[in-house]
Amino acid sequence: MTTLNVFFKYNVTDVLYKEGYVPSNSEKYPLGGIISAIQNAFHATPELACSGGAIDELRLCFFKNFEPRDCATQSSLTNLEDSSCPKYVSLPEHTSARQKKNEAGGAFLSAN
Repeated sequence: MTTLNVFFKYNVTDVLYKEGYVPSNSEKYPLGGIISAIQNAFHATPELACSGGAIDELRLCFFKNFEPRDCATQSSLTNLEDSSCPKYVSLPEHTSARQKKNEAGGAFLSAN
C-alpha cells in the first residue's frame, strides 16, 4: 500500500467535514467530539498536538499491515487535561506556501 492509498483510505479531512467540523480560525469545537469522529470512522484513537488553542497535528497510527491502531495509551485517553490541547479547539484554515507568498507581495513566475 502506498502513502497516497493510505491518505485516501483514511482521509481525516473528509471524516471531519462529514461530522460538521470545518476549518475555521475562529470557531471552537469540542476536542472530545473530534476524537470521537475519528474513532467512529477508523476504530482507532488518534494523537493530537495543539498550539495556541488550535490543532497543529492529528496523527493516525497503524500496524505494519496498515490497519489503524490506537495511538494513545488508556491513561492518556482518560486524562485529556495532560494534553497540549484544550477542551475546545479550532481547526485552522490551511494557507498554502503560494498563498503566503502572494499575501506578502511576492510574485510567482508562471510558464505560459
